[in-house]
Amino acid sequence: MGKRTFLCVALVANIALWATAKVQSTAQPNLLSQQTDTTTNINKKSNKSVFGKEHNIKEVVVTGVRQQASINSVSDRIGENLIDRSMGKSLASILEHVSGVSSIQTGTTVAKPVINGMYGNRILIVNNGARQTGQQWGADHAPEIDQNSSGSIEVIKGAESVRYGSEALGGIIVMNQKALPYGLSGVSGHLRTLYGSNGKRYSVVAQAEGTMPFNNSLAWRLQGTYANSGDQSAAKYLLNNTGYREHDFSASLGYKYNNLKLEGYYSMYNLKLGVMLSAQMGSEDLLKQRIELGQPVEVSPYTRHIDYPFQHVVHHTAIGKAFFDAGKYGNFQWQTAFQYDDRKENRIRRMNLSDIPAVSLFLTSFQNQLKWNLAYNRWNTEAGASYLHIRNRNQAGTGVVPLIPNYTEYDLGIYAIQKYRHENWTAEAGIRFDNQETHASGYDYTGKLYGGHHIFSNFSYNLGTSYRLNEQLKLTSNLGLAWRAPHVHELYSNGNELGSGMFVMGDSTMHSEQSTKWVTSLSYRSAFAEVRVDAYLQWINGYIYDEPERGKYVTVISGSYPLFQYKQTDAFLRGVDFDVRLKPMQHLEYHLLSGLIWANEKRTGNYLPYIPSARFDHDLTWEDIRVGKGNAWLQLKHRLVLKQTRFNPASDLIDFTPPTYNLFGFEAGIEWPLSDRNKLRVLLAADNLFNKEYKEYTNRSRYYAHDMGRDIRLSLGWFF
Repeated sequence: MGKRTFLCVALVANIALWATAKVQSTAQPNLLSQQTDTTTNINKKSNKSVFGKEHNIKEVVVTGVRQQASINSVSDRIGENLIDRSMGKSLASILEHVSGVSSIQTGTTVAKPVINGMYGNRILIVNNGARQTGQQWGADHAPEIDQNSSGSIEVIKGAESVRYGSEALGGIIVMNQKALPYGLSGVSGHLRTLYGSNGKRYSVVAQAEGTMPFNNSLAWRLQGTYANSGDQSAAKYLLNNTGYREHDFSASLGYKYNNLKLEGYYSMYNLKLGVMLSAQMGSEDLLKQRIELGQPVEVSPYTRHIDYPFQHVVHHTAIGKAFFDAGKYGNFQWQTAFQYDDRKENRIRRMNLSDIPAVSLFLTSFQNQLKWNLAYNRWNTEAGASYLHIRNRNQAGTGVVPLIPNYTEYDLGIYAIQKYRHENWTAEAGIRFDNQETHASGYDYTGKLYGGHHIFSNFSYNLGTSYRLNEQLKLTSNLGLAWRAPHVHELYSNGNELGSGMFVMGDSTMHSEQSTKWVTSLSYRSAFAEVRVDAYLQWINGYIYDEPERGKYVTVISGSYPLFQYKQTDAFLRGVDFDVRLKPMQHLEYHLLSGLIWANEKRTGNYLPYIPSARFDHDLTWEDIRVGKGNAWLQLKHRLVLKQTRFNPASDLIDFTPPTYNLFGFEAGIEWPLSDRNKLRVLLAADNLFNKEYKEYTNRSRYYAHDMGRDIRLSLGWFF
């Protein structure tokens, strides 16, 4: 599989080399760096100027920014430039550039985004228009997505379940592809490389896109990623067996003719990563000693080899889209998506059985979506329907009782949204109905058959409005009812999670979560400052969470593990997010991001576990520094994370939370134009510059190890 990915990356690179000669003969402007929603080609061969002379006007390309989020929702957008400059970081780390977004980690390589305290199955990820379906239920399962293939990322903080369906209680992450370059001749793209000191890792990302020589209405794009890392390290010691190998590939092909557009997309995500050895225990006594010590007892020399235990996941996605503009009858969009997720987890097993995976899951999903949109006068009507079928199966013959049973899930939803716009004021209202049916069946460690048949039906609604008070001030408010059915993992799990070192037990009596979230945003924009404050209130009936059973451990063949039990309670969350940009002088910008969260049980007032503590990220950027023909920038970064004092010791393995910590970093880069359509970028960046030893409260491996130490990254990029 790795060789195939190397060939894919090499193919893209060869296309890039061919492109340099091709594009020199192209006289049309390159506007592909912008995110486009529609590309309109206007060819006028005979036009007269005001002087009465006839002129030939070349092709004119009109571009616009595609935004999936409604204007009446509270959302943020991460552009392609920031995604490129964040090469070598995880998706969750990139999303931390949005206020109110943090991450929950398991070790050094697995990170999941947290929006306003919500994570896991409460965050819906939409990749290229299709909802991501994989094994995202586990704390040690990261999203199976290559963020390098995305042109932009939108983070929607409101509970927009009407448009996107269930599992959007905390928010939605929309991974947008760049619009294909219809109508443009020549080839464009990039080739980027990176070396990171922590783990001695390296990676290559290549992308090329263009149109067919015989028809510029037929557009294409190829993209490939390869990454390789050895053992990563905390500030003072190595974290053994934390290397990874990643190789991804994606391809897009589209055809546009008049009012019809057809597109196809395929991607393959392939990741093998080691599981930190310090999370694997041999006995209950060793487990207690390891938790008390808080770091590995023994540390081996650095190696790039990935040993047992490890995870290996391969995720395939195939998407087909059709767009049709029916004029006065509106726009129609149909999309179908197929996903296949193959997850294997190998552990250290006796009698030379380690090469047989202890966990082997195969998930297939098929989804169809149909959407209609009609704009008339000041009104806009949107309606749609979706169908989702998921089938998850455990491989037989592993010799280990599966963590979750086999299950099949069906989900049918219909929705309608009505919008109204009048001068500086817009409003919308939407309603949706979903019916989800789940069949689960399996055998537990005693050989007893368990499982069940569950049907969940719910209505969702959404009310949103935005009002521009003047040129500087804008107010946005959104109120939404969302829901989420308990996952099979939460209902029936009975086993240990490999990466997090926990033994998890579900509760089959749990009902669906019902959430009401009200989020309001006030933004101010001027030449000197951009300030935005988001405040939210969220009530959740039946909030599901896993909590350690203090002093209880489960011993299996592979070792002893702390027992975590899924529970359900009514919860109340509230918080404030700040996003401040100040420009005291030309080319100098100060940026502050902060998020404050309070989360309690409604009945007892106890704090909910694993809620992020208060954090403050700020940076100072000096940009547009002229160095000959080059354009350079310098950024200094600081992160302050406070000790989590809103904490209930009874809901944790230990009686205290990690102390407050400060992290410093920098980023310096320069871009040189090589020609009209070619440029070279060099970037040097550092995280945890002073090699601070710290622990993050939301890292599930903080009981056994510290977080990442210093990481210095050097990146070279060629953009053409």
